[in-house]
Amino acid sequence: MKSNRHFIMLIGVTILSMGLTMVSSFVLARMLSVDDRGLHQLFITTVSYVVTIATGGSGFALALSMRNKRYLNWRRYFATFIAAAVVVALIAVALFDFTQFEFLFVFNVILTAILTITLEKSKIDPRLKIYRALTLQQPVLLVAIYGITYLWLGEQPLKTVIELLTLFSFIQAAACLFYLYRIEKSFLKTENLREIDRTFFLKTWFKQNLYQIFGATTSSLDKYLIAIWLGHYYLGLYTVCIAFDALLTKFINMLTDYYYSGLLNNLNRIKSVLAVIALLSAGAVILTPLLAEPIIRFFFSTKYVEVAPVLIWFILNSIIAGLSWLLSQNMLIQGKQVLLFTRQIISIAVFVGLFYALKDYQLYGVAYAFIGGSLTRLTISIAYYFKYPVNSVTLESK
Repeated sequence: MKSNRHFIMLIGVTILSMGLTMVSSFVLARMLSVDDRGLHQLFITTVSYVVTIATGGSGFALALSMRNKRYLNWRRYFATFIAAAVVVALIAVALFDFTQFEFLFVFNVILTAILTITLEKSKIDPRLKIYRALTLQQPVLLVAIYGITYLWLGEQPLKTVIELLTLFSFIQAAACLFYLYRIEKSFLKTENLREIDRTFFLKTWFKQNLYQIFGATTSSLDKYLIAIWLGHYYLGLYTVCIAFDALLTKFINMLTDYYYSGLLNNLNRIKSVLAVIALLSAGAVILTPLLAEPIIRFFFSTKYVEVAPVLIWFILNSIIAGLSWLLSQNMLIQGKQVLLFTRQIISIAVFVGLFYALKDYQLYGVAYAFIGGSLTRLTISIAYYFKYPVNSVTLESK
């Protein structure tokens, strides 16, 4: 019952977070032109991608080290990966011309790296208290910062919105440092605590980082290809699809993190997670065709209403991709990231090939290419799930 209570609390927090995230998307759509909305999306996508390259998997490796009662001197690892984020950000700015706001870009990379490591590390707690706090805190801050600015000043240039994003990231990172201190204070009370095993940490980080980079490539490649093949205007329109897609993706990712947290603590929660996903998916498939156009017109404005007919295809892709990610968790816990890496390469190749072949269909072509790649990934994930079952890591079914 106690476990179910924490699960219900997590669902409630995630639903509230999803609603607030949508509100922030509504405000951004009205605060920026369609072209600037596309450029803004390119900025945050690149920040996230650079952070994944530099720090992805480090929080995961820290959490697994904590599971083995190895935690002393974790700050050295944390500082090293933050420094790596700065180096990778500077290299990206030097090599690629994707933004006019170089300083803000590097600063956002640092702040986002702190958030990413904290989120990964916080999963060591089976109750996910800090994870829940961060999940709710992010959209609350975004709605407050963007909403107050829009109500007070109305439509804004891209530079101002990037500055607002930086303010949000700074507040969030400051909170993360406080949460990391709390995690440290609590965990140092553990008996027989030892230094982090460097070999285990680096091996775990490398495999997870490799996997996360390709995961980030999968989730970012569409934005870059749309910007190159279709232009910033279509990337701006695509942000509406991203907003609705994020509703399902965020919820399924929450369920996946709940499942993964269970694996860390020898609990198998797959049945309850799949049941919730099934109910959520049925509702989304039924309601999307009926409500897409009036919702887009009312909340995003008529500038984006042409997106409505294609939205159902992106929703279907979110469900397929979410199931694939869920079924990958037992592979992660067993350290089989290389196999998942192979799966990512195959699905990316399918996506890029389909997108190139169907780019004349604009956003429909993007959606069809996504579904092709996600179906490929899901098929391989199902095969992996049964080949490497959960009980192979000695979990107690509960």
